[in-house]
Amino acid sequence: MVSVVGKMKQGGKKPLPAQYVRPVPLAFMGALALWGVVQQWQSPEAFTLSTLAYVLGVSYLYTDYWLWMLHCFLDRVENLESKVSFVRTTAEEFQGHHATPVDVLSANHLGEIDEQVLAFSVMGLLLGAWTSAATKLIVVLISFWGGVGGANHFYGHAMTHGYDAPAFYTLGQKWGFLPTSKHHKQHHTAPFEENWNFLNGLHAVVYEPLYFATGSSYKGLAAMFYTLNPACAQILAVGTASLLA
Repeated sequence: MVSVVGKMKQGGKKPLPAQYVRPVPLAFMGALALWGVVQQWQSPEAFTLSTLAYVLGVSYLYTDYWLWMLHCFLDRVENLESKVSFVRTTAEEFQGHHATPVDVLSANHLGEIDEQVLAFSVMGLLLGAWTSAATKLIVVLISFWGGVGGANHFYGHAMTHGYDAPAFYTLGQKWGFLPTSKHHKQHHTAPFEENWNFLNGLHAVVYEPLYFATGSSYKGLAAMFYTLNPACAQILAVGTASLLA
């Protein structure tokens, strides 16, 4: 995840920039992962296949939901006038991408998740005294799956413009594990009202049907964005566990 691939050049095209998450977010994510591993190693309970399936399943499905909701929310024109500067500037970036999608190939697109990786990892460390090893590993994997989705988005656009992509992404798309460049291209067809997903999951059978059934509610998206993002969701999970204990 530090560096998905170095600069690539095919057929005289401009080299693609390397895609990577910067050292500081990775260091905090690594610290959380190490804490989870040590905590599990010291635990009398074994890390079973069931535990592994739980960690992988929950982290993947939650990341699938989070990336879909984030993308859908930031594509709303209402956010171009948001009083929250982060939301406003990020919405401008997301919606500007519709106008000039090829611009994504000129930068470290994967690095755009740096702030999220840092925020989620720091929150995981702050709450670490109250969370299980499995919970810590889930938070780490949310960043990992987010990185996979972000890099696949970059290479999907690269493939659309005639570049080769690493085998992980070409085969992942070919075998149906990752959204294809063709699938994402539908999102870039006005009015941009479908396929907000970055991973293959429940977008077509749960998220988008429910979203359209509510009349494409902006308030519903906003409520989820501000309360169910991976940083706040950790606080809610710890608080709920404390109340139920």
